Amino acid sequence: MINLLEPFKLALQSLLSNKFRSILTTLGVIIGVAAVITLVSMGEGAKSYILNQIGSWGVGANSLTIHPGSGDVAVPELTLTYEDSIAIRQKVRNLEYLMPEFVGRGRLAYGRKSYNPGFTMGVSADYPFAYKQKAAEGRFFSQAEELGRKRVAVIGRTVVRNLFGEFSPIGEKIKINGTGFIVIGVLEEKGTMLTYDMDDMALIPSTLSELVLGTKKIWEMFLTLGNENQVPQAIEDVKKVLIARHHREDFHIHTQQGMIDIINNILNALTAIVSAIAAISLLVGGIGIMNIMLVAVTERTREIGIRKAIGAKRRDIFLQFVMESIVITLSGALIGIMIGTLAAWAIMASLRLEAVIAWGAAYLACLVALLVGTFFGVYPAMRASRLDPVEALRFEA
Repeated sequence: MINLLEPFKLALQSLLSNKFRSILTTLGVIIGVAAVITLVSMGEGAKSYILNQIGSWGVGANSLTIHPGSGDVAVPELTLTYEDSIAIRQKVRNLEYLMPEFVGRGRLAYGRKSYNPGFTMGVSADYPFAYKQKAAEGRFFSQAEELGRKRVAVIGRTVVRNLFGEFSPIGEKIKINGTGFIVIGVLEEKGTMLTYDMDDMALIPSTLSELVLGTKKIWEMFLTLGNENQVPQAIEDVKKVLIARHHREDFHIHTQQGMIDIINNILNALTAIVSAIAAISLLVGGIGIMNIMLVAVTERTREIGIRKAIGAKRRDIFLQFVMESIVITLSGALIGIMIGTLAAWAIMASLRLEAVIAWGAAYLACLVALLVGTFFGVYPAMRASRLDPVEALRFEA
């Protein structure tokens, strides 16, 4: 059985006798591993943030979205109507919530103040349940108010700040595109999602969309089912209803799980690309280790000759130099993991995002460092082990 303890001790003594050179040799590995850990952790943190944001809007595997058009054009024709949403509500099985979105431009006025929110939409009374955004102040409008075409509005916190300042808007009268409304609720704050301010919106009953927003066409329809197993049946039901009404398939359906998978794949690919670029520095560090080890073999030729003269075998010399290379890379990997973890935590904290430490990448970095150390240490070790002891003793540095 090969004894690795003695080669390890000798390798450690040799490295400690040349501390500064050992540190510089390790630096390439430290930088490479730290860069990989930082980038992978930031990528995982960004993915976690985006998926949490999507999840906070009720988007899950038990939901789907109906879009107008065939899906192969950049700007589809709006083909879905309010009557379509009524038919879907009546005929799709296991439907919990149905949320049509009528999107238009809205100019809000309160006294002498006016404001154009990022989103002005006609929605159903299911909105707070489908999108998990209830009213923080006041209330959301009811289905009876929606069907009764009541002129009530619910607005986001950004709209409140721009129109009302610090005063509560509940019960106040505003105009949206010239039509009078009473503010009955203020939405819970959601912050930003993919650079969009999700609190910069005004919501009115879907039945008033044509009057106020000038459109009777639905931008998209969001459906929530009882559970994800019911989604395939719901897709079939939706297709039957809409094809029967439109006599053609002028719509397309996205499952939310499919969209989540796409986002996952994109973020994973981006993380892999930047990590691969960072990992190149590991290769550069490995080449640097080989160069230093070759120099070390030359400098320690007499030492190798003396060890062989007193009985050291080729295997002992080989293991000592390979062990030196492995110690350099593994110590660099451990230091790089600590630096990369701290860097990722600091960067994500500065961005006010949760840091997700990529422990899998840390384990992989250690494995790669071990392989790099072994690979780039073998040639110098073989060269050292093959030195003739007589010639080595005659060598003058």
